[in-house]
Amino acid sequence: MNCEACPWGSYPRKDMTTAEFEQFKKKAKSILGYQPIVKACVTCQTPTEKIPKESKLPPRSCLIRQCVDKMGVANCAYCARFPCQAEISTGGLWNRKKFEEKLGVPVSESDYHVFIEPFEALNRLEGIRAKLKPGEIVEPPKMPAAKVKIIEFPKSLLFSKEETEAFRIVHRLLERISQSQLGLTNTDTFAQQKRLESRRAHVLRFLWIMACFGENKKEDGTFIEVDAKTFLANRGNEKTLAIWSFLRDTVFKVLLDFGVHCERVAAKGIKEKDLETGTGYMRDKGWVMKMSLDKKVGEVPVLKALQKYAKKLDAKYGKKAFSRFSEADMHVSID
Repeated sequence: MNCEACPWGSYPRKDMTTAEFEQFKKKAKSILGYQPIVKACVTCQTPTEKIPKESKLPPRSCLIRQCVDKMGVANCAYCARFPCQAEISTGGLWNRKKFEEKLGVPVSESDYHVFIEPFEALNRLEGIRAKLKPGEIVEPPKMPAAKVKIIEFPKSLLFSKEETEAFRIVHRLLERISQSQLGLTNTDTFAQQKRLESRRAHVLRFLWIMACFGENKKEDGTFIEVDAKTFLANRGNEKTLAIWSFLRDTVFKVLLDFGVHCERVAAKGIKEKDLETGTGYMRDKGWVMKMSLDKKVGEVPVLKALQKYAKKLDAKYGKKAFSRFSEADMHVSID
C-alpha cells in the first residue's frame, strides 16, 4: 500500500488542524466504511521490534507482513509466487470498483486519489514487479505441512449398526475437512499455511456451532437452525465468522464441497441489506442460520449423529469440547 498517501498514516494529516482532521475522518468513513484512528500508523516497513507498544497499526499479526519479513525482501513483488492467494485477497480487497458498487454512485477523482488509490496494493506491486530483473525475484522458503491430529474412530460403539455408521460418516467428514486444502493453493508458503490453519478452524467452528446449538425445525430433522444471537455468542476464537462476506464466500463454499448446505435466512419483514453493519459485520438479530446435509453425506441420520456427538462433547468437556471436536475424537460416544 502507499504509506505516503494512506489516510491511516501520518503524512496526509500532518498539516491539518483538529477540525480539518475530524472532517477528513468523516469523509473517509462515508467512503470506506472506516475512519482513521487518532494515532497514525507507523507503516508496515517499520521493524516489529521498533513499533511502539501503544501503536495499533501496523497489525503485528498481519500474515503478509510476516511472510515478507521471513523472506527478507521489501515487498511481495519480489516473491516468485506473486501474486499468491493471500496477496490477492488482501491487496485486491479495496479498489475503486468495489466502493463505487457499494456506494451506488461514482467516486470523484479527488476522493479516489485521497481515500481509495493508496489501498490498491496489487496495482502498485504489479508496477514494481514489471521493473524487476529475473535475479531480483526470490523463491519463498517452503514451510513443512502442519500436522493435523485426528483421533482414530473407536473400534466399537454401543449403538445400532445404522447409528454407528452415521457416526462413522461424521468422523470421516471431520477428517476430510481437516486434511483438505479448503480451496487454498501454495500452502507450502508461510502466509498460505497460516491462512489454511485459520480457515480450517473457522470451518470446524461453524460446524460446531450448528451441531452443538442447532435445533431441529422439522419433525424429520431435515435441517437444523441457530438464531443470530446464539451463533455470534459462540464463535470462540474464530471471530471472523461474524463477517458475512467471509461466511458466505468462504465457509459456505468450502462446506458445500463436502455436501454441507448452509444459508442465512432473514426474518419476515427484514431486508437482507439491514442484516449487517456498514463494515460488513452481522447484527445479532433479524436472521437465523440453517444447515442440512445432502445424500452423499447421509442426510438426516448423519445430521442427527453430528448433533448428538457435539452435544455429548459439550456436556462432558465444556470449554475444551471444541478441541476434541476438531480432532474428531468420538470416544466420548462410548461412555
